[in-house]
Amino acid sequence: MRPILFKIPEAPVLMVERPVKTLIISDVHVGFEEELHEIGFRVPSQSWRLIEEIKQLIEKTKAKKLIILGDLKHKVPGISKTEWRYLSSMVEDVRRMVDEVVLVPGNHDASISKILGDSVIYAPSRGFMIEVGEHKVGLFHGHTWPYMLLSNADMLVMGHIHPVVRLRAELGFTIRKRVWLNLETDRSSFVRRLRRKHGSKAPRGRLSLLVMPSFNDFLSGVAVNTISEGHELLGPLMKSGLFDLSKAEVYMLDGTHLGKVSDLREFA
Repeated sequence: MRPILFKIPEAPVLMVERPVKTLIISDVHVGFEEELHEIGFRVPSQSWRLIEEIKQLIEKTKAKKLIILGDLKHKVPGISKTEWRYLSSMVEDVRRMVDEVVLVPGNHDASISKILGDSVIYAPSRGFMIEVGEHKVGLFHGHTWPYMLLSNADMLVMGHIHPVVRLRAELGFTIRKRVWLNLETDRSSFVRRLRRKHGSKAPRGRLSLLVMPSFNDFLSGVAVNTISEGHELLGPLMKSGLFDLSKAEVYMLDGTHLGKVSDLREFA
């Protein structure tokens, strides 16, 4: 079967070819440097670099639409000085290159409309559906349960976790690499959980979930081969037990298949 979505090689980005060429990214965290400065780390500004990388991807792919699956800004709660000063102009730079920017607000995006106004389209935090040919794809951030509507999707896509793997070499040093996670669950179990046991009928079959890596390469994220299933940072859907993290298929940004999370735990 032809893939529903395409991963751009070496980039934490999904691309939809039709009906409108669209890029999907997650977890940019503009302004994260300010938090590091407050605790004593002198990190040069990275946010403009991240925006430039987004612009380069748009130019390279000729995309007409950009979807951001949450956490465009970093500070929570509130708004940092960096976000007040630069985020609006950053988004305007991107907005001049595409017809539409859609933001699914994440847990870091509180009050972001005060900065961006109507320069972006705000999708519901619990997600929305897009049609890719004959397929339906449900998009949400992951810090909250998705809408029931998304249970009709052929595939779910979320961010929030910033998945990485931690690998330990024989000499003792470790590396951390951003990764994609592919998971599956029983669709009827998923629907029953969303309904909170109201109603017993549910569609059969399997439902796939794709977890995106963070667009921000500076944020280390959750090392999925070192944590337990119920870890707080995984979010409600992953903590529910519906998706077995140990069975998640792990892919690096270049497409290399590393196996399942369970296979990688001995190398952490």
